[in-house]
Amino acid sequence: MKLRRLDVNGFRSLAAFDISFDESLTVVVGENDAGKTSLIECLKVVTQGRPVGPDDFTYGVNQLVISVEIDDFVFRKEYRKDGLAVREESFRAYPSRNYVERNLTILSDSSFDASSEAGQSNVKEVAKILGLTVRSNSNIENLKTQVISKLSSGEELIIENASFPKFNNIQLDGRQFENVPAFFKEVFLKEKQASIWREQVSEGTTVETFVKSHLEAYSNEVSRQIQERGIIDKLRMFLRDLTEVKVEPIFYARDLNVDAKVKFLENGNEINIENKGDGTKRRITMALLEFKKEQSRVPNDDQTIYLLDEPDTHLHVRAQLELVETVEGFSAGGNQVILTTHSPFIVNAAKPGQIRMLSLINGATAIKSIHADPVSAARILRALGVENTHLFFSRQIVIVEGETEENFIPAQYLRQTQHTLSSGLVKVINVRGVQNIVGFARAILELHDPSRVFVLCDNDLSNELRELISSLNLPQENQFQVGTREFEDAFSSQVIHRCWSDYHSDCGRAAPTDWTIGAIEQVRLACASDGRKFSKAIRSLNRGGKTMSKPILGTALGARTEENELPQEIRNLFQQLTNA
Repeated sequence: MKLRRLDVNGFRSLAAFDISFDESLTVVVGENDAGKTSLIECLKVVTQGRPVGPDDFTYGVNQLVISVEIDDFVFRKEYRKDGLAVREESFRAYPSRNYVERNLTILSDSSFDASSEAGQSNVKEVAKILGLTVRSNSNIENLKTQVISKLSSGEELIIENASFPKFNNIQLDGRQFENVPAFFKEVFLKEKQASIWREQVSEGTTVETFVKSHLEAYSNEVSRQIQERGIIDKLRMFLRDLTEVKVEPIFYARDLNVDAKVKFLENGNEINIENKGDGTKRRITMALLEFKKEQSRVPNDDQTIYLLDEPDTHLHVRAQLELVETVEGFSAGGNQVILTTHSPFIVNAAKPGQIRMLSLINGATAIKSIHADPVSAARILRALGVENTHLFFSRQIVIVEGETEENFIPAQYLRQTQHTLSSGLVKVINVRGVQNIVGFARAILELHDPSRVFVLCDNDLSNELRELISSLNLPQENQFQVGTREFEDAFSSQVIHRCWSDYHSDCGRAAPTDWTIGAIEQVRLACASDGRKFSKAIRSLNRGGKTMSKPILGTALGARTEENELPQEIRNLFQQLTNA
């Protein structure tokens, strides 16, 4: 089973809220209080029967409607609030057209044998789902006729008093820790605790002595079961150096109680779990939840849905990277993972189309995602080196078409603000060579308002960039053109001379003897006359100097040009970037 969509109206900040889920991995991001946890809790209302309280209703709203779509059904719950009282008004299921037609075809086929064990089971299962009365002695042919009649009625099927189907699932929120001793006691000692008092005691042997001897013997059996039942393997997903787990039963004669002491061993050395940090405890919790799921697997369902609310909480950087590998393993195995996170590592590991970004606007949760052709968008953005954190969280995007300006902007931004470009949530994207102009523009506009997207280019911009500017529908004030033909020739000869000379000086070398202001000016005039590229021509003055490439020159100019020396258009751009 897979969750397809959630529609909510009236749950906390989720008003008129609609989100689709990827069949393998959905990563929900956003600022605190944007609605991430509310989304997970909302899913639990329908899938787990989580109770709804008066505080769950959106402020000023007395009716709550939640719909969850799975493969063949939409389940819809409605609640009404009256003061502090909350009443569940209905829980309905709506079979999909595909479900109706598929079962109608199967049951109406002449080869379908309703008298066989499989046929009877099929008829009864569909009948129960449709809300028909099914008894152990029901006439299968009559029941089949009722099912076919209901499926072929032509009316929209509505199943009253529905129940969400059982499914394999693991749930973990940012505050949850598994009680490790209690877990092992429940799994391995609970049954023994209940039965041991019925054991025959021989003459001269006290109950206490007998119990202790039996529990000590059973401890070795527990260690064997831990290994055979896969708990070690599950824990190694999160504790890679773990070699052994021992459970030592502890008997309290005073109240005839049996407890458990759990020992985690790494190469024979005991680890004190209670002294471990929250990050390690959370990883152990995930391992134990994974084991519990395996022990209570739903028959005929080989998939698991993971609902993880900020599983990266308390995890250090390396542990977050390990968590990425674990989550990818879950989804690659045919399971579905829906998680909320603040981890940039998890965000960047996902495909752009798998991310849903939530934000709070006027008290209501809004959602942004890439809907149109997410596969092409992912291919384009990753080819351009645009990570998801940049794509979704950047406050401003600057599009360029050259390596000089691509390297100039970060260096100049650092000079002006004393902060890196990424810390200012500004992303520079060099679009030279981008193939799918329309696809790139569509992906950007699905996540960013055109007023926050800028273009810095020279006057010799390509037709592709002109097309992109048109596709983005950028306002004129967001377009900055500099230079006669190139970005480099927008700077005065004095500035270029000083910046490149200072670059040599910082490297402990003198600038080449040919590198003079007069020589640079002569090259500029010659290029204006014969049409040569200025950036390439000035390299002739750099013989014997440090390598001059467009990226290196761009960084040298950006790091050393004073603000009042900037060309006016570049100064205007930086006013936009630094004053936002």
